[in-house]
Amino acid sequence: MSLTGDYASAISTVFNRTTYGQWLANEGVRTYEDFAVGVDVRTLDLAPWPRIGDNAVFLNLYPLMEGVRGMYLAEIPPGGALEPERHLYEKVVFVLDGHGTTEVWQEGDTNKHVFEWGRGSVFAPPINTWHRMYNLGSTPVKFLAINDAPLMMNGFRNSDFIFNCDYAFRERFDGEGSFFAQSQKRYQTSNDITGSNIWETNFIANAFEAELVANEVKAHGNRSSMFEMSGNALIGHIAEWPVGRYHKAHYHGAGAILLGLKSEGFVLLWPKELGLRPYQDGHGDEVVDVRWGPGTIYAPPNGWFHQHFNTGPEPARQLALRGGSRLSGPGFQALSPRYADRRWNPQHIRVQDGGHLLDYEDEDQEIRRRYREQCDRNGVAFDMPDEIYRVGASRDWKDPRFAALAAGGD
Repeated sequence: MSLTGDYASAISTVFNRTTYGQWLANEGVRTYEDFAVGVDVRTLDLAPWPRIGDNAVFLNLYPLMEGVRGMYLAEIPPGGALEPERHLYEKVVFVLDGHGTTEVWQEGDTNKHVFEWGRGSVFAPPINTWHRMYNLGSTPVKFLAINDAPLMMNGFRNSDFIFNCDYAFRERFDGEGSFFAQSQKRYQTSNDITGSNIWETNFIANAFEAELVANEVKAHGNRSSMFEMSGNALIGHIAEWPVGRYHKAHYHGAGAILLGLKSEGFVLLWPKELGLRPYQDGHGDEVVDVRWGPGTIYAPPNGWFHQHFNTGPEPARQLALRGGSRLSGPGFQALSPRYADRRWNPQHIRVQDGGHLLDYEDEDQEIRRRYREQCDRNGVAFDMPDEIYRVGASRDWKDPRFAALAAGGD
């Protein structure tokens, strides 16, 4: 059996024994099980899910079966509404198609907070609030819901408690009218070398067009914004990088979910145990190649390097949902030094310096060759200057000369 086959078989066996896995089986819902969703997720078949009162499919990607994150695709018919929900886990909603409204209220409240959303909107009903989604349009609404239900269910080992706890976390949501207004509170973390562009907002109107800020740490010419929502430990970011360019490889824990928004390309993944240069070291047949495009989804396993490549004719844009809030802490996850020192983010620091990032100068040359070959095949100009592969270039990325290259200058 292949590396991915062994991994899939082992994780599926463990997953099915968990409280979350057993709850999912008892719900009787349709499930999609694979390493990734390699087609536009909107094309998947859905089936009735009585709990929400409409159709859905749970996306059980093998890396998510590691017990950290859950995800499903659901729909709302024209003019229809879902059943009211309340649950003791965090959830982020991304609207793929359609427009409508959501009501949110706390247990015991008589007034309901209502806000409107459309295609590309991102929002998070605060934990354990009642909420209900309505379709205001003449076509079906389709949306993704990403949550930390596996962590909560497997921790308490009681799904009934998850859905029937009546505690109101009023420090997280007190019903104020501006809660779901898109905020413009943006800033960069204190250390510019490994800093992140933070966006504190409980609502994003359109992730396809949201404004992003230059950040060269993880990709040549990259622009990004990491958003913090509803006091969650479950957060996300939007990233975009130019035509003919690609990201640096890096690894982290399980539970990150990446959705393609614009352009197309591929992702290479391999366990960090195979080393920094898997092709050079004779492990090329164990590197996993996942194709991505608009609506595709993948999730890297725990401790696997992964690297995103743009082979399309327009800038690549992806939406990522993951854990590890800088404002609210890690939630039900292991602590990291970055929660004590915001200058420390292992995904922004080279492996040689104790981090989890593989810089261009350190990567396997076969990776560059394969990318150039795919660009040529697609009629896309390879736009990675030799300068960024120079030994020492990773320490000079803030140099004005380097910044000009990132912006496409001479």
